[in-house]
Amino acid sequence: MGSAVVLPEVFLKAIAVARSKGIRYWPVTTANLDMTQHYRPLRNVVERPVRVGEGSVGIALTGHHEIMIPILVASVLHALDVGGS
Repeated sequence: MGSAVVLPEVFLKAIAVARSKGIRYWPVTTANLDMTQHYRPLRNVVERPVRVGEGSVGIALTGHHEIMIPILVASVLHALDVGGS
């Protein structure tokens, strides 16, 4: 998690380093959680990894963080079946 300005650049740099070292980094799941979607994170975090990596998923969630993050955590825990049924 990070800022909409710095994080996409850090993410792209990490992908570039992995590629230059021949490290297979996919499949990867990326997400952009924002109240308003912006071009840079949408392209560089959500769309670009999906085009490059086999089986990768990019997710764009638009909404208030205080609502979206708890829902995201609950969804991941449910998918992992943490705590049993």
